[in-house]
Amino acid sequence: MRRHTPRGILLMLFILQVLTGLAQAEDTSVEAPRNPSSAKECALCHYRWIDTFFIDGRGSDLVPYQAVKVVASAEICFSCHDGSVVDSRDRVYNDRRHPINKPPPPDMEIPSIFPLDENGFMQCATCHTAHGVPSEMGIEKTIFIRASNENSAMCRMCHRDKTGGPDRGNHPVDTTRLDISPELVRMGGVIGTEKNRVICETCHSVHGAANDKFLVDTASGGAHLCLDCHADKADLVGSSHDLRKTAPQSVNLKGKIPEESGICGACHLVHGGSRVVLWGREMPEKSSGSTSQDFCLGCHREQGVAPKKLLSGFSHPLEVSLFDKGMQPELPVYDLRGQAVSLDRGMLTCSTCHDPHRGTTQKTGTEGREHFLRQAVTPSPELCRQCHPEEALVERTDHDLLASGKDLTNIQGAPPRQSGPCGVCHLIHNAKSKELWAMPLSATRKSPPSEAVCLSCHNRRGVAAKKVIRRYSHPVNINPTRRKIRTTLPLYTRKDTRKGKKGLMTCLTCHNPHRWDHREKKVRLTAGMEGDARNSFLRLPASPSPILCGDCHRRKRFVEMTEHDMIVMAPASTNMKGQRPLESGTCGACHVVHNSRNKVRLWARKFGRGAGVMDRMCKSCHRRGDLAEAKVPRVDSHPEGMLITNVGRNIEGKPNYFPCLTTGPGKR
Repeated sequence: MRRHTPRGILLMLFILQVLTGLAQAEDTSVEAPRNPSSAKECALCHYRWIDTFFIDGRGSDLVPYQAVKVVASAEICFSCHDGSVVDSRDRVYNDRRHPINKPPPPDMEIPSIFPLDENGFMQCATCHTAHGVPSEMGIEKTIFIRASNENSAMCRMCHRDKTGGPDRGNHPVDTTRLDISPELVRMGGVIGTEKNRVICETCHSVHGAANDKFLVDTASGGAHLCLDCHADKADLVGSSHDLRKTAPQSVNLKGKIPEESGICGACHLVHGGSRVVLWGREMPEKSSGSTSQDFCLGCHREQGVAPKKLLSGFSHPLEVSLFDKGMQPELPVYDLRGQAVSLDRGMLTCSTCHDPHRGTTQKTGTEGREHFLRQAVTPSPELCRQCHPEEALVERTDHDLLASGKDLTNIQGAPPRQSGPCGVCHLIHNAKSKELWAMPLSATRKSPPSEAVCLSCHNRRGVAAKKVIRRYSHPVNINPTRRKIRTTLPLYTRKDTRKGKKGLMTCLTCHNPHRWDHREKKVRLTAGMEGDARNSFLRLPASPSPILCGDCHRRKRFVEMTEHDMIVMAPASTNMKGQRPLESGTCGACHVVHNSRNKVRLWARKFGRGAGVMDRMCKSCHRRGDLAEAKVPRVDSHPEGMLITNVGRNIEGKPNYFPCLTTGPGKR
């Protein structure tokens, strides 16, 4: 093999380098294409980029020469998106889409990165560009757009007036509070980057929408779109609050009738509503002072769309603090602006008891009657129980007319099955008196209201005709204060049923009509039971300890556990009503509170013999053959005609009080 010298090797390398340089010089001398878009792919859109036609300024047999750059026009986009390349007709070509060939609204500021055409019109290219941006395949994605639309960011760049949430009168975005239904997603709704995150595209579809508002769901007048998230409002459809049915010609603040606005849009504006609940209807001319109530009064007034459902007369109090009254209901309360707030900050309003979106779940049994109540009032008064738990214990007692007077109707003609246990006696709305009494009182007009409400049933023709109070009964309508009687029991004013420290003793002083047994904590079936001194709707027990009687007759209470306490000494004895001492109570063994045969002391036992009534009462027991035959004195009466001197001992309340009584009626 021939061997090369080092000098020969260097010479060969030099020659090789020269040849390589010549070759490279030859390559750079080749003229590059003047327009790289003359490639076939580019020419599909950029027809003008085909050099031959551009340079020669001519068209071909297929297309004419295009002097105007049409590549960014809508027509060039639709030349493919009409199903020719990818079947995107449903989303891009056929149905409603974001406006093009139009200028943006005058008050809309378009960012510079979104170019308009030479006429200032929006085009496909305003949002889209085929070059220089990342994209994903698939028409379900936002493709070739000029800015990221993650969480509808690009939408918000132009539609700034639709952002800001309720504070700016718009539906909240970026909220994740409610579940977004799979059905909404199936129809084209887009969820943000977080679970259930609401963005513009959750409700709107820029391409392929079914109406001019670009909503993804327009079924049932647009209600379904709202109900997809607000499913708890679904009962509104078909109810009397569905204004498509009950007020089809009414308009919201945008002048839209319910069929145009949708069932929800009749009252709420998704964009352009008020700060509170996005309200979209006219408010009453004179505000009640509470925005929450004004929402209701906007329709429930003579000039409103619900003139047949007006509030008149007397109704349940509003704008009161349930917290201050010690109530702990699981019901919403509102501040004056209409915002739902915590119990200690809010007040009772219409919406505390009524849910305007729930019209069909609380039907009372009569066709067409809807009260939109948050909870049932019949057969069990669950709604009333929230604030009045003790009064709701009336359920299943004799005072629950569902059991004892089912055919009775209140003055509004509602039987107990409609009004519920509370409504048969108390009207929540449109009562004729501030007592909200629901029964006729004309037959008892002379009685104080606090007594008349009882007598409206407890009369000879009333539903409680078997429990009528007759002549010889405990006095009522008396002022205990004037008789120097102190009591912790409630007294009532003469004009109404309000309580007053110096008021009158009435039926309600001793009886609580809502509670069969003062110890009762839960509803219990007692209807039809015969009561005694331990229950019978008494505020305090009268047996076995005479607590109720002793509250007024304090010195008489000392009889308890003495030899005059029949519960102890003669438990098997009976009074004239046939009651044993435990049933009648210690006091009732000798005194009948209602319907006694005897006027004097309402005596409950058979009189003994004697000249005076007082002696005869004592001898009811202190006589031979009776309970106290072992205690019959030899001389059982003071000799008649003998002067008794008890100076200093005839002062009631003083020690050694020693009263003298007449022999007739036993008066002091």
